[in-house]
Amino acid sequence: MNTTREKVRRTIKKWLKDSSHILFPAQCLLCEEELPSNNLICSFCEPGLLLTYYEKYNEPTALDQLFWGRVKIKTTYALLFYEEGSSTQLALHQLKYRNRPEIGVFFGEKIAERWGAKLMEQKIDLLLPVPLHSKKKFLRGYNQSALIAEGINKLINIPIGENLAGKIKEKGSQTRHGRFSRWDNVSGNFKISNKIKVYQHIAIVDDVITTGSTLEALIKALRNIHPAVQISIISLAVTK
Repeated sequence: MNTTREKVRRTIKKWLKDSSHILFPAQCLLCEEELPSNNLICSFCEPGLLLTYYEKYNEPTALDQLFWGRVKIKTTYALLFYEEGSSTQLALHQLKYRNRPEIGVFFGEKIAERWGAKLMEQKIDLLLPVPLHSKKKFLRGYNQSALIAEGINKLINIPIGENLAGKIKEKGSQTRHGRFSRWDNVSGNFKISNKIKVYQHIAIVDDVITTGSTLEALIKALRNIHPAVQISIISLAVTK
């Protein structure tokens, strides 16, 4: 009986999903052309994304070098390069400001597809999204970094610790600050749960990295609580 009910439930769910697509057809995130269901970017636009191909590098990447002399990092990875006017910028804008949470999950899955083997090899035991201040999260409805982590988790079963770090103050956008003023803007701005001590290798998940000041401050806050922890960085995008 339970099996029959489950089959009926799945059939109804599929019918509703298919009907929704007919009434409200999906559109490509970039060109707005109609898409098959479950896709976000059409086959013509996807090649236009600025992939880093960092998964193929044997030498340190520019993202690795960004943190040299600042904080100790085990590994880093970014899926895309960010440039003004690029498809990457449009995707991030839709994710952060146009209520498109599915974009974060979609690109999280892409990260796992390309860098999943490295994640498993490094024995990362926690994904830690960069926290948003509670006010900003309430207004946006979600933390975009947590959605990226969710997409990674869908393909690679690594726990997500969204509630293990918090942002103390909301100090406004970082986009108009230089490197040193950004550091001043975020220094000492994170609180970390003592529960973090049970993890040996944490991967911080971010949406876009510019100067790295936010991540530097978060890493120092983590090591104040757990000095021996290994830390890696995963980002949807990094400025070119």
